[in-house]
Amino acid sequence: MLPMFDNLRKYAAAYAVAIGGLLLTCLSSWNVREELQSSHLKEFQWAASDRVESLRAVVGQGLDALLEIRGLFYAAQGIDDTEFNVFTDSILQRRPYIESLLWAPLQAPSELAAGSPPLARGAAQGSAHLPVHLPAHLPVLLAASRGGFGPAQGVDLNASSELAMLFARATESGKIAVSGRLALARPGQENLSVIYAVLPVYAPARARAGAARPTPASSGKPLGFVVGVYNVEELVHVAISLLEPRGVEVLVRDDSAAGEAEFVHFYASRLEPGSVATAAGLLPEHDQDQPRMVATIDVGDRSWSVTCVATHTFRSAEAFNEAHWLVMAGGFVFTALLVFYLVHSRRELDYRIRLAQTIREREELFRQLAETVDVVFWATNADATRLEYIGPAFRRMASAQAPLDSSSPSLLLEVFAPDDRHTLSAAIAQLQSDGGRFTVVLPVVAGPRADNDSRWLRVCGFPVREAGGELSRIVGFCEDITEHKVAEDALRDSEAKLRTLFKNSPDLIFTVDRQAKILFTNRALSYPLGGAGETRSELILPPDVRQAYLEKLWRVFASGQIEHCQYAASDATWWEVRMVPISSANAANVVIAAMVVITDITENRQLQRQAIRSARLASLGVLSAGIAHEISNPNHAIMANAALLGRIWHDALPILKEYEDEQGDFLLAGLNAAQARETIARGMRDIGENAKRIQTIIANLKHLGKQDGGHMDELADVGRILSAVVALLDARIRKHTDVLTLELPEALPAVRGNVQQLEQVFINVIINALESLPDRSRSVKVSVRLDSANSRIVVRVKDRGQGISEDVLAQIGEPFFTTKADSGGTGLGLSISSSIVEKHGGVLRFASNKKFGTTVSIDLPISTEEWNERAIPGRPAVLLVDDDESVLHATAALLQSAGVANVQMFNDSRELLPALERQPASVLLLDLFMPHRTGEELLPEIVQLYPELPVIVMTAAQDVETAVLSMKEGAFDYLVKPVEESRLLASVRHALEVQSLRRQMGVLKHYLLRLSCNTARPLPA
Repeated sequence: MLPMFDNLRKYAAAYAVAIGGLLLTCLSSWNVREELQSSHLKEFQWAASDRVESLRAVVGQGLDALLEIRGLFYAAQGIDDTEFNVFTDSILQRRPYIESLLWAPLQAPSELAAGSPPLARGAAQGSAHLPVHLPAHLPVLLAASRGGFGPAQGVDLNASSELAMLFARATESGKIAVSGRLALARPGQENLSVIYAVLPVYAPARARAGAARPTPASSGKPLGFVVGVYNVEELVHVAISLLEPRGVEVLVRDDSAAGEAEFVHFYASRLEPGSVATAAGLLPEHDQDQPRMVATIDVGDRSWSVTCVATHTFRSAEAFNEAHWLVMAGGFVFTALLVFYLVHSRRELDYRIRLAQTIREREELFRQLAETVDVVFWATNADATRLEYIGPAFRRMASAQAPLDSSSPSLLLEVFAPDDRHTLSAAIAQLQSDGGRFTVVLPVVAGPRADNDSRWLRVCGFPVREAGGELSRIVGFCEDITEHKVAEDALRDSEAKLRTLFKNSPDLIFTVDRQAKILFTNRALSYPLGGAGETRSELILPPDVRQAYLEKLWRVFASGQIEHCQYAASDATWWEVRMVPISSANAANVVIAAMVVITDITENRQLQRQAIRSARLASLGVLSAGIAHEISNPNHAIMANAALLGRIWHDALPILKEYEDEQGDFLLAGLNAAQARETIARGMRDIGENAKRIQTIIANLKHLGKQDGGHMDELADVGRILSAVVALLDARIRKHTDVLTLELPEALPAVRGNVQQLEQVFINVIINALESLPDRSRSVKVSVRLDSANSRIVVRVKDRGQGISEDVLAQIGEPFFTTKADSGGTGLGLSISSSIVEKHGGVLRFASNKKFGTTVSIDLPISTEEWNERAIPGRPAVLLVDDDESVLHATAALLQSAGVANVQMFNDSRELLPALERQPASVLLLDLFMPHRTGEELLPEIVQLYPELPVIVMTAAQDVETAVLSMKEGAFDYLVKPVEESRLLASVRHALEVQSLRRQMGVLKHYLLRLSCNTARPLPA
């Protein structure tokens, strides 16, 4: 090998083949590796999808068991224990993950206290008319369990708080309700992780008269519940064991739960049975970096998230996952062999040249050499009619019995096909005519491997001339180039595949030199760079990006490091440009070119902006919660006092009218009687309405980051709201325009919803219309009409302003997007307004034109309900407990004006329990956050000592956790300050009605007991 380095030019072909072979080998290996990884990921996604769908199907089949049992009740009109067991045994056999199936009728405490036995047949008729106010019991009447575990007959399922909440949800929805993961005790064994699913069953008569699936609104109270207890581990195991083990682990979590209750089950792969989830219910640490897929399935009224993770033993369908190493090793070996072959061929050629010079003196030496090589030398006379010599290696190409001493030229031709023989003969004839050499490559049809594998020979012929230039002999050689031919075809196929992959890449890829000129690109550019022959790569980019691109490209050539930059195109898309250095094979630190990859990253940028927007919304919600808590108490006092003063003024109007009739006109605060009446009435009304607006705005800001339904039970008069809004915005209207038209029909149907929220929407839309006017001569028109079906009210606010551009119109409803940032705009007005309209079941639409202005349409569904205000019954004692005296007096005055005469106030919470010992109360309104003893401490104690006393929690705390905890502790209702007058009076009215009904039921129970005792007394003799 040493002489090679002394003759670099001589062995240039060997060097070129070595470099090209190594480069192609590396590219081929990388391509095979990428294809294997892509296939591996796709197969995992298929396997994960199979497991998710299997789990979804098994869960659905399990819940269908409850529907089958309900159908049995409807069909049989009552069943006994034997029929129930026969039916449920078949279900338990088909669904091994169901631990128990139960039937629990709804019964009142009086039925249990009287010792009445549980009923199977006919129980529906008794339980359907249970009193609403009595706490219901759910004893297990019929039960079928696997292995004898589970609730036994007679057990009250409603005694458990978790199951009680589950039954409440099922009753409210009329559909299947599912619990979170619970522990089922098994004597002598470990607890079993289960979930409970309950389905309410209604009266068969109502079920037949109405829909196949009754709802609470249509069917009244349910007869009872079909209850299913499901083994979570067995459920997941049954679902996934149906599939072939592939090395996929499954984590099931309950999105409807919180904290540790989110964890449902972790299914370890059968190929890695020792894998377990973490203590927090997360995936094992060794699975954190593995491919995964997350899907969501509905389980009754809950939502489960299923996370599938490929383990390190994930079984893919590829037969050989390390094929890229084999390709690399084979490429290196082939390149080495080819290089050595070229070197060897070069040396042989030199040797032949020297041998030709001494052929006559060393003919014997030539024969010996010809017998030792694989190349077959041959020679014929000048006419090619006699074969003078053929090398012994010819037998390895033709056959071992070939007669090498034959002088017929046909011996050389017979190893080829007839057409190829003509080709070789023609080449020899051409040599004879023009005296040039020839080279032809022909397939062999005879020989030891002719039937099993194709072989190729390269036949070369050379003229031998006498001193006078006359052709004296034709000599040549035949060389077996089968391996070279196969390798050449393989390289050609590999190059075609790489080029196809390169050209079909979604990214634009090209290489450039130091002058930033394009050397090669993966596809033709969609637009010309410049004139003919223009190759400057910077022309592909926008003009404002080109200089930065060139500077980074120069740094790539200088430092050999990867550089990248991003830019926004004129069509609002974002692109990333990555520049990768390409080093010389001889000198690793010398960059000879750079590869530029231009990728569309618009989707990634949008995801980043969405994440930032979500974080800002969450921060705003936290800030608004603190503001709402501080403002709620004084705002509640304002609302209560405004309502009271309004009633006082209404009662004082006849007196003032009488005084005016007797004494004549008089002045109040410089206003005559008529002006005073109008001003004071409007002022009282504005105080109350604006206090409500303050609370509504704060509540909307606080709940901006999460869904909050609010109170949507008011009947709103859209015409009246619009009139009030126009009056409220009178100063702003006069500032912006001389013409604002309000067109209202004579009579409009009401809209069910929230009056303050609708008022906020109309204010926001009208203000935007006013601010869009370029001068006071432009107009704003507000109109209301019914749609063609008379089912929706359409409010249109049309301005003759400057209009809205298309790019702004596309983002007009997004939070924090504003075109008025310089004037204090927050970008929340239209976002909140759109949310409010959607909660009312309506649609907010925008239509804009630069010439005619903007039209905002708000269509809302009308309500056919009527509002019936009922009087508060009686004048029982009501206790108020709050550390804020203004809230106490305002609330007391509001209750007294509504007819509740006996109202007692307590500013110190320590005085409440002694007062209850002295005199019982009908209703208690309790604040939670007070000095000395808080309402959170007093609530459970009062509920325990006075279980018949309704306790209404009235606090400024708006978080859901506090409300849920208070209701669990026994609160009758939960009101958030400031409380609207109608909401407060409705809650107190309901509590008093329940209290009155309890007293009546107590009297009735006492009377029935006394009557039964008198009936059982023996007659006198």
